[in-house]
Amino acid sequence: MNTLSLITDMFRHMAWADALVLSTISGNPAAERDGYILDKLRHLHMVQSVFLDVWRGEPFDPRVADGLDLRALIDLAREVHAGSMRFLESLTPEALERVVRLPWSKMATEKLGFDVADHSLAETLVQVPEHSAYHRGQLSTRLRELGIDPPMTDYIAWIWRHKPEPSWPDRA
Repeated sequence: MNTLSLITDMFRHMAWADALVLSTISGNPAAERDGYILDKLRHLHMVQSVFLDVWRGEPFDPRVADGLDLRALIDLAREVHAGSMRFLESLTPEALERVVRLPWSKMATEKLGFDVADHSLAETLVQVPEHSAYHRGQLSTRLRELGIDPPMTDYIAWIWRHKPEPSWPDRA
C-alpha cells in the first residue's frame, strides 16, 4: 500500500464514520437539539471544508457552517466528502510532497509563540481525518451523556466491515 492509497482510505473511513455519527444523531431529538453536539459538528465540518478549499487553491469561508442545523450539516458533510474524494483522485504520489501554505499559520505562530514549520500536502491530508476523529470522540462522549449509545467508528472497525461506503441519513 502506498501513501496516496492509505490517505485515500483514511478519507473513505472518515466519510463512513461521519455518516455513522450523523445517522446516530439524526432522528434523536435530544441529540439533534443539543448545542454542544451542533457546535462540534459545525466545527468538524467547517475544518474539513476549509482544508479542501485550501488544497484546491480556492477561497475559503471559515464561517461556512455557522448556524447550520443538522440537515444542512449533513448536506455540507456529503458535499465536502465527495469533493475530497474527487481531489484525492486527481493527485499523483509526487503531489503529496508539495508544501501547503495554510492561511492561518501566522495566527498559529502568534498563538503558539514559535514559527510553525512548513508542511506537505500529505501531512495536511493526514491532519484532517485525525482532527475529525478527535471530535467524533468528543461527540461520542456527549452522546453517552445523553443516554445514546454511540456507534463504533474506529478505523479497524471500518476495515472489519470490508471498508463500506458511507450511509448518509435520509433527508427529512
